[in-house]
Amino acid sequence: MLKTITKEIALIAACYLAFALVKNLTDPSPVFKAVSNGWSVLRLEDALAIHFESLIQQVIGRISHSAVVVTTYFYAAGMWAGLIATAIFVFAKDRSAYIDLRRTFVVSMILGAIVFAVFPLAPPRFMPGLGMTDTVTLLGLDPAAHSDSTISYNRFAAMPSLHYAWALLVMIGMFKAGGTWLKVSGVIYQALMFIAIIATANHYVLDAVAGAILLVTAIYINRWWSNHEYKLGGWKTNQVNRLRELEQAWGNRVGGIQAPDLRQQFFSGFILRGGYAERSTLSKISSAQYPLPVANVQKSFRPELNNLSLVLN
Repeated sequence: MLKTITKEIALIAACYLAFALVKNLTDPSPVFKAVSNGWSVLRLEDALAIHFESLIQQVIGRISHSAVVVTTYFYAAGMWAGLIATAIFVFAKDRSAYIDLRRTFVVSMILGAIVFAVFPLAPPRFMPGLGMTDTVTLLGLDPAAHSDSTISYNRFAAMPSLHYAWALLVMIGMFKAGGTWLKVSGVIYQALMFIAIIATANHYVLDAVAGAILLVTAIYINRWWSNHEYKLGGWKTNQVNRLRELEQAWGNRVGGIQAPDLRQQFFSGFILRGGYAERSTLSKISSAQYPLPVANVQKSFRPELNNLSLVLN
């Protein structure tokens, strides 16, 4: 169990680190293009009659100062708290549902990074003349002003809103593994995240819509992957078996090669006994060249004495 949990944490951390690095490769501060896209989004919202960003922030601000603080902190930390709590609960409750959520989470990161690269978008807090306050920076929760880290967030990655997409993913996790109260909590959680992303001037209403579309796309990609996983697994098994057959055939071919015994050729005329070379019956060395020891000389167990007795005789 501990090994599985460690593997899951390492996998998700590696995927998010890669996502953060790739996302920031597309952030060379394209201010003009991002602001131009922002005005395009605002014009489309006006046409659709969903331009509610300023209204939502003003409503939260008029409720109380505490409402602004709670909403801002919920935006800054609520996403991770919801994702981690949901992952732990679903992992313990239903392992197959957890795998589906984890795959959808990773696919959504990939899709989000692609959209961020193609369509940089300045959030409402950066739009001149819109009159929205950056509450995250106001409360000192924006790390960009105090950090030059490579994995800090992309300031022009407003669309789609992954905060809202992942809030919907949390709600789906609650529906898959939770009871009635958890399902209700999931619905409330995503509704609060929708308010938070707009009240903090970090996203447009269309960003939330784009986040929902992105999550649905990720779910369908994950479903397609699950339906074809067995085919991909069979193809992988066939390739591994082919490699093993090639390795075995090559090993048999190499093993069938007869290499000459150089040692036998070098000592072809001698027999090694006790660490000393003695003439064999097939040796080409004549008896005159190889003096025989006298039989009645007592041989010592010490090799140097044996050689001495051979010389003296």
